Amino acid sequence: MEFSSTIRVADLNDYIAPSQDCVVALNGKLRASEVSEEVQLQPRAPPTRGTPGAAGGAPPAPGDPVKVSLHDCLACSGCITSAETVLLQHQSGDEFLARLADPRVAVVVTVSPQSRSALAAYFQLSPSLALSRLAGWFKWLGVRAVWDLTPARDLVLMEEAAEFMDRYRSSREAASCCSGDRPTGQGQDQGQLPPPGPLPVMGSACPGWVCYAEKTHGSRVLPHLSSTRSPQGAMGGLVKSLVAAAWGVTRGSLYHVTVMPCYDKKLEASRDELTTTTAGGSNAAAAEGGSNAMAGGGGGPEERIPEVDCCLTTGEVLALMQQRPAPGCETAGLAAPSAPAAAPDPLLPGVPPDEQLYGMPYGSSSGGYADFVFRTAAREVWGVEVPPGPLPWRIKRNADLQELSLDDVMAATHGTGANGAAPPGQSLCVARVYGFRNIQTLLQQVKRGRCAYHYVEVMACPSGCLNGGGQIKPGPGVTPQQLIEQLEMSYTHSDVAARSPADNPAVAALYGTWLGGRPGAPAARQLLHTTFREREKTVTAAMVANW
Repeated sequence: MEFSSTIRVADLNDYIAPSQDCVVALNGKLRASEVSEEVQLQPRAPPTRGTPGAAGGAPPAPGDPVKVSLHDCLACSGCITSAETVLLQHQSGDEFLARLADPRVAVVVTVSPQSRSALAAYFQLSPSLALSRLAGWFKWLGVRAVWDLTPARDLVLMEEAAEFMDRYRSSREAASCCSGDRPTGQGQDQGQLPPPGPLPVMGSACPGWVCYAEKTHGSRVLPHLSSTRSPQGAMGGLVKSLVAAAWGVTRGSLYHVTVMPCYDKKLEASRDELTTTTAGGSNAAAAEGGSNAMAGGGGGPEERIPEVDCCLTTGEVLALMQQRPAPGCETAGLAAPSAPAAAPDPLLPGVPPDEQLYGMPYGSSSGGYADFVFRTAAREVWGVEVPPGPLPWRIKRNADLQELSLDDVMAATHGTGANGAAPPGQSLCVARVYGFRNIQTLLQQVKRGRCAYHYVEVMACPSGCLNGGGQIKPGPGVTPQQLIEQLEMSYTHSDVAARSPADNPAVAALYGTWLGGRPGAPAARQLLHTTFREREKTVTAAMVANW
């Protein structure tokens, strides 16, 4: 599908400059730009101190980082996502170290594949060795358990595919019932058969994209978002409900830390929709299975706590390693021969740990959502078994906009189209859309009812998650593009075996024991799905209040 060359994007950039001014009044003070022409949230100049308590709401003294809570960022519509230089008080390395020193909590850590790949490339290690040494360092610090994010990601892929097929079938039924001549997903009157959600289904694993949709497009776009949680959100639900129950501890006594490639994952961790109650997590709940473990306790109102307490970026973890190196690792870090090593922990009793690392076969380095949905839907809905191997993705206007159709796959493998095997209607068509410029053009087509895609994998960062703002920066003499190529090689390293999520024994065990036996079951929906809401534009009110 060609994007219109007449659309000009004037209000979006794919990158936010670190010195961008925050438009919200902080701590009751005027915006810094109201008393001076420019503000830098963390100036590069040498730290100096201003006079405390200056009248008139003077800007923070140089050297004092402006502190913005995560809830402030989520409620604000002044920028799309958080600026990297804003100090997020409760999502920092200092907070992580402080919790490690607290004997009342057990600190547990989940590591994303993108962060693992970045650390492996930085220290020139294989992904499996990098993960084992990272786990060893965390254990040396006092972390109780270290998990790979792969089981949660595979659960999310299973749920995403099931949700898409449910939406597609419902949309086809509604279209044939109400107006069979009208193309699917183009604003038809749904009559008495409203589908679970309209087409195209848009992936919601990227918090930068989700924040943008909630703040800028609201009800016109949010129904298109997949309700399936991101892998981080899914892992948070598993840890605070199932792991707490299996360990016989309260949810509040677990401090769950994730290592992610993106600063916006900190915002995702603070969402009200991804919180739970402090109750729950007893031995009785663990003995009686997942439903009790997820139900929470009774006896009155309970405090709500996040399911992910702290998100650290890859760069922040590297800085912590340099700040707190293990013995013998002061210079070489994870590359030191004496670096402690430990195997990642099994997630739950009865959930078999992987003997090696696994990745999505031939999927994107952002999780492989479009690839897995495409293969699953082609088999389950269109009756076409897509052969293994790389799929014939077509690059459109740029490398961050790619599309794939079942007709193209059939032509490449059999020399014929898919229409003979497909149900009435369009051939299956999916896309990868990365970067805000491509995203806005996509949304223009969705709003006008001219989007031909059934499913879209959406990521805010150009080049996807490996290029997240929280990743380790390029070294001397290395360009950003060269770094991305290195990370792609690490992500698809021969050390990482290809395996479909449907073949993951941990996924089968989790569904069989705790998640209702199948994707989309009520127990799975409780832990692996979420909701979205339109967020009010509060910036104008904040500015008027300080006028």
